[in-house]
Amino acid sequence: MAVVLALETSCDDACAALVADGHVVLAEDRASQEDDLASWGGVVPEIVARGHIAALPGLIERVLQRAAMRPEALAAVAVAAWPGLGGSLLSGVTAAKVIALRRDLPLIAVDHIAAHLAAVHLGRPVVAYPLVGLVASGGHSHLYLAHAPGEVELLGGTIDDAAGEAFDKAAQILGLPYPGGPQIDRLAEQGDPRAVPLPRSFLGDGTLRLSFAGLKTKLLYHARGPYGRDPLGLDARGIADACASFQAAVTAVLCDKLELAAQRHGVRAIAVGGGVACNRGLRSALVGLAARHGWELLLPEPRHCADNAAMVGALGYFRWQAGRLAGPDLAPLPTGVMGPRKAAGQLSRQEPVG
Repeated sequence: MAVVLALETSCDDACAALVADGHVVLAEDRASQEDDLASWGGVVPEIVARGHIAALPGLIERVLQRAAMRPEALAAVAVAAWPGLGGSLLSGVTAAKVIALRRDLPLIAVDHIAAHLAAVHLGRPVVAYPLVGLVASGGHSHLYLAHAPGEVELLGGTIDDAAGEAFDKAAQILGLPYPGGPQIDRLAEQGDPRAVPLPRSFLGDGTLRLSFAGLKTKLLYHARGPYGRDPLGLDARGIADACASFQAAVTAVLCDKLELAAQRHGVRAIAVGGGVACNRGLRSALVGLAARHGWELLLPEPRHCADNAAMVGALGYFRWQAGRLAGPDLAPLPTGVMGPRKAAGQLSRQEPVG
């Protein structure tokens, strides 16, 4: 049994996990800063980076204790190194390098987005490839053709807001607390998804483009008047209807593009990862989509959809087995430098390899 210590600090959560053989989760833990960030209405990069520095030693100690394992039993260290917030990534990368150097262990740098798709390996000894995957989170909404764990080809994605970002902004419009996605998911069950006419951008246009900015703006005008500046006038029923309608629009677009990508590439399996994959409305729609086409639906458990270290450990294991190692000069590559949302025309650095 080869056990990988995995660290994930790409955004506002600090996470650690022990993963054996790429699919068995021995222990995992997470330090959330949601309560601290709620008063700010979102992520403050410097605050979360400092929080990660304080949280990581305790997280690592706890997962080792829960697995009844000593550091000497570790086989490798994996860390999410790109993309994400620069300061947040630096916290995890620095910790991983220190441990790897101190213990003379292989160091594995992991793509945070590819790790969301590799989360389908958790609890599954065998996953058949190729597959088409969707990563829908607060920072990313993109479609990929996956040939193997971590070997992904970008097919298309958002040209503006990510789906999770749109959920959080919609919640702000409706006066709901941060984080907004779970709030909208909860209230959507009480509302009518047909009550508020909202746009579904690029639906049925034959492309793999996604857009949620227009949807968000239409919700703003519905809730706060034609200029979006009036006080919120919706009652509880109106807010629930708005949540249900917004969730239905996002779900329709995501499922339409995923369906098109899977048909275009002739795959027999689809996978969805990222925090938005926790949404119950989306999960239900995905079950129906897969059933209609006879596709295998690969959905991680909800705890492995949002940012987590187990997914980093899964992908880290496969990269380690393929000899894809990082050196002590590993540096984090933040969003804007690496990943599908890098600045237009900007050259990405090569991923670190040993």
